[in-house]
Amino acid sequence: MNDLERFIEKSELVGSENLVLSNDEFSMILKKERFDYVDVPSFNLKKDIRAGEEGIGTALVEVDYGIAETGTVVVDSCEENKRLATCLAEKLLVVMPLSKLVSTLNHVADFLEERTTDMGGYVAFITGASRTADIERVLTVGVHGPKEMTVYILNDL
Repeated sequence: MNDLERFIEKSELVGSENLVLSNDEFSMILKKERFDYVDVPSFNLKKDIRAGEEGIGTALVEVDYGIAETGTVVVDSCEENKRLATCLAEKLLVVMPLSKLVSTLNHVADFLEERTTDMGGYVAFITGASRTADIERVLTVGVHGPKEMTVYILNDL
């Protein structure tokens, strides 16, 4: 099983949707969908919003890495609005260039050290929608993060 297949398998285990797209297919999605917050540097897209009482409906962010062994995406979230968007959005859509997919957590160690050396660093590891259960095993989705997560895997960036 290659890294892409492993990533998709692990990511779908926690309910994330994964779509492998070309740049053109992704561009079509950008034209059709409406996003409240956008941070996709590879496409020079930025739409900033400060989360208020109403929250954020949909956030679209580009990831720094994807980890195949866990189906996790890694996002440098030093910027407060980006951190809030990835945590508070009802629906989180992430863009992962295939070139950013690594096999294991060990492959992002240098990135983590670089980004968190000073006290202002903040890196988020996101593996699907937020899930929590109480003592009676009642599952609640979306308490500590998004209710839905979709990963757009771009195969030709």
